[in-house]
Amino acid sequence: PSWLKPPGVKRGGLGAGCRSHLPMMALALQRRGAGSVAVAVLLHLPLLFSGRPGAVAQQTLKLSSTLTIEKTDDKAKTHDNVASLLSYAKEHKLEGNVIRFLDNTVQQLQKVLDVAKVVEEKRATEVPKHFTPAKYRVKAMPKLQAKKTTVKKIAAAELRKRLKEGKDINFAEPLLVTNATALFGKDDWDSVRRHWSAGRISSDEYLEKELRLEYWQPEKARARLVGNMLEMEEPDLVTFSRYLVVCFHGTPAKPKLPGQNTEHCEQVVNAQNMVHNSSELEELNIFPEIRNALPIQAEFRRRLLEAAGSELHAILGKGTEKWRRRTGSISYRYFTFGPSGSGDKLHAENGLPFYDILIHGSKRWLLLTEAEMERVAGKAREALEFDKTSAYMFFEEKLPELKEEFGLKKYFEANQQAGDLVIVPSGWYRVSLSLADSISYYETILSEKKTLTAVTDNNVWRPQFRQFQLAYCYDTKDLHQLPGVTKGSQLHEWLKEAISKVRGDEAVSGILSVLLQCGSTLALDKAMPNLGVQSLSSCTPAVWKQCRGALEAKLKSKGNSASLAWLPKEAPTAVEDIVLPERSKEEL
Repeated sequence: PSWLKPPGVKRGGLGAGCRSHLPMMALALQRRGAGSVAVAVLLHLPLLFSGRPGAVAQQTLKLSSTLTIEKTDDKAKTHDNVASLLSYAKEHKLEGNVIRFLDNTVQQLQKVLDVAKVVEEKRATEVPKHFTPAKYRVKAMPKLQAKKTTVKKIAAAELRKRLKEGKDINFAEPLLVTNATALFGKDDWDSVRRHWSAGRISSDEYLEKELRLEYWQPEKARARLVGNMLEMEEPDLVTFSRYLVVCFHGTPAKPKLPGQNTEHCEQVVNAQNMVHNSSELEELNIFPEIRNALPIQAEFRRRLLEAAGSELHAILGKGTEKWRRRTGSISYRYFTFGPSGSGDKLHAENGLPFYDILIHGSKRWLLLTEAEMERVAGKAREALEFDKTSAYMFFEEKLPELKEEFGLKKYFEANQQAGDLVIVPSGWYRVSLSLADSISYYETILSEKKTLTAVTDNNVWRPQFRQFQLAYCYDTKDLHQLPGVTKGSQLHEWLKEAISKVRGDEAVSGILSVLLQCGSTLALDKAMPNLGVQSLSSCTPAVWKQCRGALEAKLKSKGNSASLAWLPKEAPTAVEDIVLPERSKEEL
């Protein structure tokens, strides 16, 4: 071809000697896509060109070859493969130009690997300034900040001093700890901001495979009326990367704007579901001085279910997994994240105090007492439905009306920036709006006797609130032994009739739930003796023995051969009272 014609040689003047080298000149041409790397090398081929008889000319031909490495290709493996080809060429003494060609390719690939290593090292130490990468970032809304922060502020050092003195975190009013990064260990705050960024989370292959977020499309109702029954709908389960695309990513022509496009996108996820193991959360344990019952109770439940093993399925049958999800664990640590403009409706945190540390972003908070909530709600709930609207609509439309038309006065507001910590006492209502793409970590606290009593009884025995599970542990002739039940009373007679109609599998499931709740409360005895758990609630050591005996009797009557060896006969006083099975060599 004309592009191979050396100077001085006319078209068609290439001789047979040159034509014999043409197979070595073949080029592999590849199209380069986004994220690909092109490695160009030169192949020097000395060729003898012959024209007219007796005319001999020697020229050097340089051929350029491109090796394309796509984003999904393994660069290190490609380098090793070409290095293997180079070793083969040397070993079999191939042409020198072929060896130089492969050697040059190996050198170029090594440079690619070196650059990738530098980029990875920089990424590992660089602290992201935002939660989301630039292409996913939703526009911030600084103009929606509270005009004035009315929440009382406290310095991080003062808070730490208070906790070291043994005082509780459950203050009378909400608190804002500005620059709470001082509560973290050296370099821990930078590590937390790196680890809990959208870029890092979306690149985590384990989370991409295992984590599913419950995404509710804005037009999809969460419940629908079927006849006279209200049936709950199911959300879409999406990966984190898909969630980023749906809730954050726009286009140059139509960028994602905050507000009505994003108000439904906030996610509250159990922190344990966001990690490979619990060690990833250690840097967020900024209050080791706090005696929190919830971690101990969560560990008790985990150990009890692990000790039960396959016997749990033999007892509960097909309903085992459903029972596990509903009853088997306690969640007390969460991540809350979402784009600018997202936020949940006004609500209380199950009556428990909590603290919230903002890792990335910016938020606006409004907090009010239960008494103030009920006072205003009595007037405005039907007119405004303010307790059912998103945080964005609450601050944009409902709050001005609540203040001007319904007399809302006793509330607190705060603007929370990255590194700030908000402490919310027990029983307070709250609503928070992301003013920029945000992620925060919050932890609920259970350390007061009164609160622990209420939480325990609400899950075991509270007849005035239609909680009767403890009754499953008693025969109909012994129901008068239940707390507050007088023999021959209206409640006593109703219970006798109701319990007599309970199916066996329902009773077994209920007894297990009681044992799980009572056990997790009684197991606090050694770790938190100040609570006096053995006489604090309906869950006493005597009740434990009663329920265990009832479970054993009901299983025996059903012909179930479960041994219950994993369930202590005496009431537990510590999590260690649950003996875990020895792991097999295969598991280790």
